[in-house]
Amino acid sequence: MMEKLPEDLVALESEAIVHWYSCGEGRIPIRQWQNAGAEKVVLLHGGSGSWLHWVRNIRVLREHFDVYAIDLPGLGDAAMCEVESNAVSAAQATRLALEQLFDSAFHVVAFSWGCTLTAMMMKDMAPLLKSVMLTGPAAVGDLPRRVTMEPLIKRTPEMGREEVLAAQRENLARLMIHQGSRIDDTAVAIQDINTSKARFRSPPYARSTLVIDGVRGTTTPLFVISGDHDAPAYPDLEARRRLFQDARPDVRFELVADAGHWLQYELPELFNDNCIEWINSQARIR
Repeated sequence: MMEKLPEDLVALESEAIVHWYSCGEGRIPIRQWQNAGAEKVVLLHGGSGSWLHWVRNIRVLREHFDVYAIDLPGLGDAAMCEVESNAVSAAQATRLALEQLFDSAFHVVAFSWGCTLTAMMMKDMAPLLKSVMLTGPAAVGDLPRRVTMEPLIKRTPEMGREEVLAAQRENLARLMIHQGSRIDDTAVAIQDINTSKARFRSPPYARSTLVIDGVRGTTTPLFVISGDHDAPAYPDLEARRRLFQDARPDVRFELVADAGHWLQYELPELFNDNCIEWINSQARIR
């Protein structure tokens, strides 16, 4: 049993056009909130997530852009890309779906695990990419940490519904959202829905160098943004800044005060403003 999608998010989903593409033995969905003639923006969610990671952003972004949100392989409503899926096969399946959908260039805005797949695709997809914005990226190497994040609470069959939801709320506080007052019932419902559907395990790649290796040597305009209390990276976010600046000296790197990992949900107005400003600036250049 998992939480039901709140009514306002059911309405948001109903407004989307859903494009389906082959993925393993099933399909992968890309939802589109159409704004004909506007710049195309593709949203890639985080680990154990889905398009729901962007529910506080889509309505605002669609006023400016033609917005697409993909469910990544083995997550949300997407099939696993193969029986023993890994980062490489997930990136390949994601790239294939995007290349089938788009015949002209677009912008990518990615979060967490979505940043890893985006970085892995950047070199091969360069002709289709106008800009890339990475939010809360991991996979920059096994950096020394002075603070260890508390482990997430695992769901067990013995848990009642209230216990499950309490655990989801606590996990959001440990991993996703810095200020507990910003964890609302919708965030808890999204966390419960997403984790209930998740089959692909992205945590083993968090301390790899897939993101840094992927962006190194690329020329697509790159913006990296993170909360200054991003739990998987805290406390040494400056080390990540240096790694990105070494890999891409032209990178725009920003830390947002008083925010955690799920930045676009915790501080949506600030995130949306940054996203709109970035994409518009790159659209003018390109």
